[in-house]
Amino acid sequence: MRLFAKLLVSALVIWLLIVSITGLLGVSIQFPFTVIEEGEIAYHRWQTLRIALFLTIGYYGLQYVLGFSKEVFPISFVKIYIFNMCIVGLALFYRLNVDREEYLILAFWLAFLVIINIATTNRYRRLFKKK
Repeated sequence: MRLFAKLLVSALVIWLLIVSITGLLGVSIQFPFTVIEEGEIAYHRWQTLRIALFLTIGYYGLQYVLGFSKEVFPISFVKIYIFNMCIVGLALFYRLNVDREEYLILAFWLAFLVIINIATTNRYRRLFKKK
């Protein structure tokens, strides 16, 4: 399971790098690999990303202010962000009555989150550890 999770994260990193580099070159790519014209990102998609990022930063900021902050692994930030993205996405997609196909993207990210969470949580790691 850990190997599969590492492969998923590696694929995500490669995708993020490709999208970042092509974005700097003027080519926008929407998940998964749809090339779009500049300024054509759907409202519900960019709002989902924006609000999820704000909630994630707010979560860590609140932890700091309340004195609950501790060192975390980068994957912890990714898990919190994807969780927020899925919750916000469900609320926005429902409120804006988007096409049902859009929910498949959220389903992908939810499955990704479950796999990453299982692979990085100690109580689950013990189940997959070689004996």
